[in-house]
Amino acid sequence: MKCLICKNTHMKEGTTLLPIERGNAILLITDIPAQVCTNCGEPYLDEDTARDVQALANETLAGEVSYAEVRGDRTVLVAPFA
Repeated sequence: MKCLICKNTHMKEGTTLLPIERGNAILLITDIPAQVCTNCGEPYLDEDTARDVQALANETLAGEVSYAEVRGDRTVLVAPFA
């Protein structure tokens, strides 16, 4: 795999996070398995993981997964920049 950002060809196993905004809701999905560029840190998801992340986001934002189950012991703070 070649990094689209820096053109490096070396990746390592790692994790990433993805903020998703829909309407007034903001969902932060963490600990997503990814291939991470060893030079610039750009994360890449495989197709199955991307599909699972999309399904989790759709379920969570549609209210099909309980807030407590998704949040676990984490606290997410959101501060608008503007």
